[in-house]
Amino acid sequence: MTIITGWNDAVNRLSSLVGPILSIIWVGLNMFAIPFSLIVIIVSIIGYLTQKYRADIGTHGIPCSVLSLYRFKIANRHNKLLKSIHKDIYHSFYKLKDDMHMRRIQNIDDANKGLEDLLYFIHTALLKSFNLDLTISVKRLILDKKNNLCLVPFKHFRSIAERKMTNPRDFNYCYYIDLGEYEKTTRYTAKARQYCESHGNNREYEINSIFTYLITQRKRYWMSNDLTIDEKNDVFYTSSDNYIEFYNSMAAFSIAPPNKSVLPEGLLIFDTRKTGVFSEEECVNLFGYIAHLFYELLIEYSNYESKKK
Repeated sequence: MTIITGWNDAVNRLSSLVGPILSIIWVGLNMFAIPFSLIVIIVSIIGYLTQKYRADIGTHGIPCSVLSLYRFKIANRHNKLLKSIHKDIYHSFYKLKDDMHMRRIQNIDDANKGLEDLLYFIHTALLKSFNLDLTISVKRLILDKKNNLCLVPFKHFRSIAERKMTNPRDFNYCYYIDLGEYEKTTRYTAKARQYCESHGNNREYEINSIFTYLITQRKRYWMSNDLTIDEKNDVFYTSSDNYIEFYNSMAAFSIAPPNKSVLPEGLLIFDTRKTGVFSEEECVNLFGYIAHLFYELLIEYSNYESKKK
């Protein structure tokens, strides 16, 4: 037990040095022209020595990168970046919610514009605070005409990287939600594969095992630092056979009131082509907070939909 405690203490002390070491590398790169090969060696050594710690703070054993370790645990020491971004996002959210509630926003088109502007602001805040260039999408949960439960596209904001792609992804797909409830994510993966096999290429809906898992189990979130690993482990499956062209890390959050096991209004999804970008503790805090804000906004938005009908 003493050996384990000592090792953990050593790892924590080492991780606390990552920030200064990376700062020294950056200064040296700019002032003393440190050879790039030496920088690669130093970062590789840091990566090796902190691998277990990064796996612990990543997503279900998939480590975050050394750079993410620095951003979330060093630059964000005492949660100073989280506190700052919470404050910034809340001000924009509160103004939009108040304008919708007091009907200073008078029609649904302006309400849509307000939600799109908020996604832009959230993307900018994430990029500024944690250098996270994420595509953000909101999908709403509905019953179709055949009483199938499905997720339909609502709003999205593409990452800078995705906007530069020659053929960016199509966000118009709808996702079927299998109402069966299972204990393990691997079972959801198997059922999603069965759905694709039985419906073939002429299927009306796409399917994502994690989307179904979150909704039927009333789970708050799920995230992955490398979806290809989770797919190989039968933890994740999507009917999109080219998803790796667009995203390799994903965080999906239920748009629902906090601390309540209810059917969500939909899902808020963050993704990127990069791997190892999430530190679970901080991202749950941040993305979960944003998902709760969207729950309140969708309640206000539903009033505009009712008026339009």
